[in-house]
This record gives sequence, C-alpha cells and structure tokens, in this order.
Amino acid sequence: MTKAITQIRLSLMALMLSVTFLGCTNPDTKNASSPNSLVATPTASKATAPSPTQNYQTPNSESPKSISIGDIKALEDNRICDQSKLIYAYGETSNYRVYICANVNEPNRPRYYISRNKDGSGGLDMEATSYNPQKIGAIEFKNNGYLYILESPTTQNPEPVLRIIFPNGKLSEEKLLRYLSQSNTTNTNTSGLMSYPLQYVLQNRESLGICKDNFQADAGQKSMGSKAFQISDKKYLVQIQCFLAAYQGAFEYVLWIDESPKPRVIPLQFDSFQEGKGGTKPSLISDRAIAGMPRFNLRSQTLTNFTKFRGLGDCGSSAIYKLDGDRMVLQEYRAKYECDGKYVQDFPIIYP
Repeated sequence: MTKAITQIRLSLMALMLSVTFLGCTNPDTKNASSPNSLVATPTASKATAPSPTQNYQTPNSESPKSISIGDIKALEDNRICDQSKLIYAYGETSNYRVYICANVNEPNRPRYYISRNKDGSGGLDMEATSYNPQKIGAIEFKNNGYLYILESPTTQNPEPVLRIIFPNGKLSEEKLLRYLSQSNTTNTNTSGLMSYPLQYVLQNRESLGICKDNFQADAGQKSMGSKAFQISDKKYLVQIQCFLAAYQGAFEYVLWIDESPKPRVIPLQFDSFQEGKGGTKPSLISDRAIAGMPRFNLRSQTLTNFTKFRGLGDCGSSAIYKLDGDRMVLQEYRAKYECDGKYVQDFPIIYP
C-alpha cells in the first residue's frame, strides 16, 4: 500500500514538472520576456543632401521653421559674385545656399543663379541671357529643360520655397529658411513682407521720376504707407508715400504691369480744383502727387482722399477717383477754401 502511494506521488510530481516546462518554453506565451528575444525595431536612415536634380520630400516629422528676412548687407559670404557683379538676392534652405547676382550696370535685373550644396558636394551656375528671370514674387532660371524657381516672401506667400521643375513635370521643393534682398528694410506691408511690384517701383523710383521733388525713405512705413494693390494677375496699383507732414502725407501712384522683358510702369495723374481768385470759379489742375489721407477700395476700384488745408480741419477738400484702364478719373470733388474756423458736415460740391 505504501509503495503504491509513493508511485502515485512520483507520477503527479513528474506531471507537474512537465506542465511547468512546457509553459516556460511555449513561444505563444504572452508575458514571456527573454533577454535573447529578437524585437523588430525601425532603423532611422541617415539623411543625405539631395542634388538639384533629385526629388526632395520633407520628412513628416520635420517641424516647420519660420523664415528669416533681412537686407542683403547682412550676408556673411558676399564675395561669391565677382567684382563686376553684385548680389541681388539670397535664399537658403536646409540643403542649399542660392545667390542671385546682377551686373553692376543693371543692379535691378537678376541675371546669375549660383547655388552651393551645404554638404560641400558641388553646386550650379547659370546665366540668363535671353530672358528676364524676375517674375511676380519669384526669380526663375532655365537650364536644359529644368526650371529653378527662388520664391520671395510676400503677403500672398509668407512661406516661400526653392522649387525645381524637371523636364518630365516632376517637382522638387525645399522651404526657405532665410531670404535676403536689397530692399527688405523698406518693407511696409502689414504682414512685414514686400510684394515684388512695390519693391520694383521703390528700387527704380528715381529713374521713373517718382517723388522726385521730396522723398523720405522711412515715410513709407508710417501713416498710410507705401503699398501695392493687385488689380489682376499682371497688374498692380502701387502707392508710394513720398513724405509725411505734420498731419497728412504726400503720395504718388503708378500702375505696374508685368511684361517681358521688364515690367511697364505708368504714372497716374489726379485732377483737382484750385481756388479761384477775385471771385472766379475754381480752376481745374492736374498733378501726379496728391496730399491727404487716401484710401483705395479694391472691390470698387475707387480711391477716396480727404485733404486738410490746415491742421484744424475747418477747410480742405475731398475727392473720389475711379481707376479706368490706365487712368484715374475724377468722379466727385468737394472743397471749402475759406479757413474761417467754422466746420460743416459736407464740403460744398465743386465737381461735377
């Protein structure tokens, strides 16, 4: 009897050891953890700087970086253009440095595209001989079927890119981290960015004869300011604030039209009425400059202007103009010429 009981106990112990061994070695056991277990983990691949002809895609994990905007004078390496050239603009991405150069005798027309890879692997040099690379908000260079586009920061495009379009239509883009130009210090748009039409007019102000009698460079950033209004894809109304007096500014306007090989600029004239002498009727005069506080309504294509004849505001004029083709046509003119300290709700109508 005792022998039988002992055999039963031994059998049960063997069974328990067998079950325990199977449980420890079962590959399907959920809680099993062994230092020798192989776990598949993603391996990060090392990023390499693409060449200008490789398709570039920004990794999804890359956090967006805001663009740094400044004057070309802040560029550390400004010797890449030779002595007969100057740097027109500079753009920098994660992988490239792009220098746009111009001839000294044509400082306002970009002509040379020089790019350098940040990893030191090489670069690209191009010259535009038969076309103007300057477009609205971008500089475009062509090379053997490829199109290299350096966008500039504007109010419509606050996140510009360096874009490469391949002959087969494929696209490569890198966001600009830094953009420098000759005129960013005169920026006057509310977003802090300058549109190309405004930039072009300011750069060529003297040759265009704009504000030739009196111009204050910093006036465009104050009061009503200098700005550009987009009329159509290729047409802008550009407002230049020539100077700022004690209580109002002086302004001139031009139409900027995108044409090849360079934009066309049309100065605008404004009709008004001068006080008559000796009881005569006010006489019609025309001038490129207007003084006051002008406001342009893009939807109705009308410009309204209120002018004070003195700081008290008891005398002055108000005018309404409508943009008709390439002319500002006077619609209404009111004026109170007598500065007598008396205020009226509406100035007397002079025209029509």
